[in-house]
Amino acid sequence: MPELPPGERIGRLFVHDEVYQRLRQWIIEGQLAPETRLRDKEIAETFGVSRTPVRESLLRLEAEGLVITHPNRSTVVAPLDWPVVLDRYPLIWTLERYAVTTVSADVWTPDLLTRLAAYNRDLNSAVSHQDALAATKADEAFHAALVSAARNPELQHILAELKTPLARVEVVYFHQIFSQQSVREHEQILQGLQTHNVEQAAYAVEQNWRQSLDRIHRIIAVEAPNEGTAANLKTDSEGNPLRRIPREH
Repeated sequence: MPELPPGERIGRLFVHDEVYQRLRQWIIEGQLAPETRLRDKEIAETFGVSRTPVRESLLRLEAEGLVITHPNRSTVVAPLDWPVVLDRYPLIWTLERYAVTTVSADVWTPDLLTRLAAYNRDLNSAVSHQDALAATKADEAFHAALVSAARNPELQHILAELKTPLARVEVVYFHQIFSQQSVREHEQILQGLQTHNVEQAAYAVEQNWRQSLDRIHRIIAVEAPNEGTAANLKTDSEGNPLRRIPREH
């Protein structure tokens, strides 16, 4: 487990949710690599909490598919599940198309369009600086703002859950997924919204996700051409095996 300074340990208030959020973040960002063994005692000591919130957090993470518990054996970080990732792309672009087309054009206010443009500038900067985490967060913020405009909390919740395994892939395979092409795809979405051409914007949203799916297929073809969808790939963007990040001292 990564070590935390005493000042960053978790206090009693909201302890259950905080443990869950931090573990989830570490898994998605790759600080806890696939197959890393998760020992509740070690995690509890790291965070300065009891084992109860840790065990509850691991159950929540298991429900999301981020960890796997082997009965009477161990709990580990789940491997990247490529079949799940591939199956979710069509669901995501269908729901995001719906989010864009279900609202009237006047919802796309100058303030909202300015925020979307800012997120895309952040993505452009992250790509230029080869910052995988910043790129993933900027892309997530851009799409979250699109969906939030529909003012449908249930839709937001469903899409957030669908995108969880995709976030891990985007960080690990940053160089193959994000590029200036990603920025240009977002610009096409913005152009449709700015001109109140909702259908153009919806089409651009779908194409953005379809192009991402094409990039994922190319990753699989290169990384594991003889393993189908390569459900257990555990390599970084340079093709090296993922390892646990060492403790900080």
